[in-house]
This record gives sequence, C-alpha cells and structure tokens, in this order.
Amino acid sequence: MSNKFTVNKIRLLSWWEYNLPSNTECSICRESLNTNSLYHQDKGLDSYVVEGTCTHSFHYECIKPWIEKNKHCALCMKPWAYKNKPIENVLNK
Repeated sequence: MSNKFTVNKIRLLSWWEYNLPSNTECSICRESLNTNSLYHQDKGLDSYVVEGTCTHSFHYECIKPWIEKNKHCALCMKPWAYKNKPIENVLNK
C-alpha cells in the first residue's frame, strides 16, 4: 500500500482554558481569567489563577495585594483561604 500524499509542513494550534465553578472574570482587573491580567499583559508575563475555598477565582497578582490587607474574599467577604496554595517560587519567575 502506497501513501497517497506526504505532509511536508504542518502548523498545530492548541487551546486551553480554566473551568471555574463561580466566576470567569477577575473582579479586580476585570479581565477574563482565561487571559493574562492587565498587570501582566504590560510586562509580557503569564498570569496564574487561584481559587479560594469560597470557589471565587482571581489572577494571583490581583488578589495577592488585596489579601495582604484584607483577609476576606473580594467578592463574598468570606474569610479567604486558598483552595490550592500557590507556590511562591514558581510565581515569582
């Protein structure tokens, strides 16, 4: 059996997005959580999305300054706790 055609060149495209239970937009920077935050867009950095135990999600760089001053979720005001604690050395590249 012979090949009917040969692939000489191919370009692949991949896509991913977060499947979040509560919100799909960061309420701090107002950008989609499937894109980089306004703060990181200007710097050319990738954003990391964090989720609280209350199920609200934010870009890490957006919620971090809020949590340092307020220990509550920026949306529901429940005490803030990370569902999956971010790894600081990975985030500070």
